[in-house]
Amino acid sequence: MKTNSCLYQRTGMFPVCVSGTGALTAAVCLLLCRLSSSSPPAPVPLIASYFGTKTRYEEVNPHLLLDPLSVNRSVLKPPDTERCSPVHITAVIRHGSRFPTVKNIRRIQQLSDLLREASGGSGVSGVAEGSGDWLQDIQSRWVTWYTEDMDEVQYTHQLDDQLMRFFEHCRGYVDGVEKNRTALAEVEKFKHGEEMEGVRKRMAERLGLPHHRLTPDLVEAAFFLCSYELSIKSLHSPWCFLFDQKDAQVLEYKSDLKQYWKRSHGHVINGLSSCPLFHHVFRTLDKAGRPRRSSDAPPDPASVLIGHAETLLPFLSLLGLHKDETPPTAANYQSQHGRSFRTSRIVPYAANVVLVLYDCERGARLQLLVNESPVRFPPLPDEDAPLYRDVRAAYRPLLDGCSEHRGCEGRHTEL
Repeated sequence: MKTNSCLYQRTGMFPVCVSGTGALTAAVCLLLCRLSSSSPPAPVPLIASYFGTKTRYEEVNPHLLLDPLSVNRSVLKPPDTERCSPVHITAVIRHGSRFPTVKNIRRIQQLSDLLREASGGSGVSGVAEGSGDWLQDIQSRWVTWYTEDMDEVQYTHQLDDQLMRFFEHCRGYVDGVEKNRTALAEVEKFKHGEEMEGVRKRMAERLGLPHHRLTPDLVEAAFFLCSYELSIKSLHSPWCFLFDQKDAQVLEYKSDLKQYWKRSHGHVINGLSSCPLFHHVFRTLDKAGRPRRSSDAPPDPASVLIGHAETLLPFLSLLGLHKDETPPTAANYQSQHGRSFRTSRIVPYAANVVLVLYDCERGARLQLLVNESPVRFPPLPDEDAPLYRDVRAAYRPLLDGCSEHRGCEGRHTEL
């Protein structure tokens, strides 16, 4: 087994290239062995499918709860109109479930301190009589176990952040979005808007707390606690009972707004920042599909690149996927329930984008799968596995004009 030097610091995981006779089967097995938790099935909260980027992969593919290693091989097939054989798989995969970031751990601790103060009867006034049952249930069934060192783990390895953390090295993105206070204006509006205010008040009433003590960040921390307990420990946490489906949909939308405007179609530079990865993927496919003499060595059967949700979302955006006709904003929540851009479905833990290259009678063909489901290339909506040359032609403007230098030199924050 040969490994590339793209080991990912925060996850301790790495891109893999497999070489050798019969290694394609091994590559498929490697790819489809999930990176998320394989703990035994547990009672699932009703709100489990609304956690945005903190959603378990099993919520997207529920059959994995019964058999974590099951594979739907029927989707891995070329067109039945001609003889084809698979020659290569390129995959971009998000890491599996992880511990919270330091920022969220601090919010969790702040929330825990607030509830401990309330249950002790000191410093918190106005707790409604009989409404503290939720609070008492949490206090009796849950003790915080998160520590900041969970997000400071160091590994000794060689890094290639230019490829997998491209967003940190794109000046146009850093200046135009990351450091631009107006780039996420829709997120801030929704965070303090009517829908989020309703969630905050309902949560405060259930805990018997004055609602001004619960900031939007603490509400989100409680929501994330439910997701962390489920994904890390397979627990149906008492925190989950603080939210109903309506609350969860609001909090999911707030998360989606952030990801849309910060990592996806909200600003052109978000997608362009992934040009290094985009070119790397197509160079790999070019090499794998190149005609060879019988004496030539076979191509590497697989290239597996592992990163973050921030790696996948810009790449998917550059491909043109999950772009709704009407962008999500703070003002159109009610009309966005049928939106395609739902990060709970697109980039849960262990999310994956798979490109399968086939050697066919009419030429090389390429199949695209997202989270193991076949997806058609937006520029070629009529074919499941179009000719590779047609895919290349469809993305020619990006392949010719999209580069880490040209795409990131200036600001591209317009829609």
